[in-house]
Amino acid sequence: MKDDTWDYVTRLRKWLDADAAPTSVEGARLLRVLKISEELGEVVEALHGALGANPRKGASHGWGEDVAKELADVIVTAMVALETVSENGATVVERQLQGRVEEEITAAGGIRLLRVLAISGDMGAIATAVYGALGTGPRGEKVEITHTWEDVEARFGRLILTAAAALDDVTGDAWDTLDERLCFLVARVAA
Repeated sequence: MKDDTWDYVTRLRKWLDADAAPTSVEGARLLRVLKISEELGEVVEALHGALGANPRKGASHGWGEDVAKELADVIVTAMVALETVSENGATVVERQLQGRVEEEITAAGGIRLLRVLAISGDMGAIATAVYGALGTGPRGEKVEITHTWEDVEARFGRLILTAAAALDDVTGDAWDTLDERLCFLVARVAA
């Protein structure tokens, strides 16, 4: 990651804070977590297209241009969500990087589909932690507070690294690809 990566993330978060439909702090947190699921669905669609898995559509997507862009969008969206719940998302991700060894990050090698599935698992862990931090069950019922927002932050950090590993499988350089996508998105916001 470049030095200004988190500056771009903060700019995107501030833009959302200022221009998105009004909501509560908790509402903004939840919507930004849900947005990650939407982006992950776009990764799955691009994977289907890259593999030609849908006989009706054939090979409708490419690995480098489509799958990589969608994976970068998952990371950007997770980083914005992390910035929404955290005082310092960069520190959270740095702690996650320090806590993982290189072998763990690259263990799956070229098994791209398993990495995307792992992102889904990370999303489940985030959802559980958010429910636990809010003291709310999946149907809105009051439950015991079982997690802190720091727990949520840690799970975001793990998701960002899992998605970065998947992106690295596709592009060979996840962080440069991510920085390019961030620059593009910030330029669109500024326009």
